[in-house]
This record gives sequence, structure tokens and C-alpha cells, in this order.
Amino acid sequence: MIVHWLELRPGDGGVLTSSPTPLDLPEKTTLEQALRAIGLDEDRITGLFKERAVAVYGLYATESTILHPGDRIEILDGLSFDPMESRRRRAQHKVLTKRQKELAKYERRSRKQSKTMP
Repeated sequence: MIVHWLELRPGDGGVLTSSPTPLDLPEKTTLEQALRAIGLDEDRITGLFKERAVAVYGLYATESTILHPGDRIEILDGLSFDPMESRRRRAQHKVLTKRQKELAKYERRSRKQSKTMP
């Protein structure tokens, strides 16, 4: 069966820069066996699965995922940040911004009131 594989590297910026490479494998090949057939060593394969950096058509896959004809194996570059931490920071920023707007509105009101009072 023919499957395709591609590797996104950190310098690619998450953009596919080359066509997927075809790979001829026997039926019922696991993803781990396919990565070995590509030529990756055991340490790299273990690291990829540990970092969740291997997907089949955009869905994270495990070592025992069975491949089907026409599947596309995606070897992803590691994350440079934690998505949950980024989400927390954005939420905190949103709260702070909202408080700053409320304080500014309060200050404008108090300035207006102080100007109108003799």
C-alpha cells in the first residue's frame, strides 16, 4: 500500500514547503513501523511520540495506529510554547484590559464632576 509522509521543520513556519513523499508499505503497518521505514532512529521515534509530534491527516496518532492506503503521515515540529499557558495569559490580559477601561471611565466621570462643582 502507498502512504505519504511529510515533515514540518521549525524553519518552515508551519507551512508545507514540499510535496509529501510516497512510501510503499505492507498492509496493516503500524505508524511506528512506518517511521522506521522512513529511516528514523529509535530515539527520535520515541521523542516524537512523547511530544505528540506525529499525526495522520492532522490527528495525533500513537505508535500502534494502523495505517491505511492513501494515509498521510505528518511529522510535526515541536511546540515552542504551551498552548494552555498562552490561553491563560490572553484571558488574564482580557480581564486586566477590562478593569483598566472601567477605571478610566470612573476617572473621567470624577474629573467631570470636579470641574462642574464650584
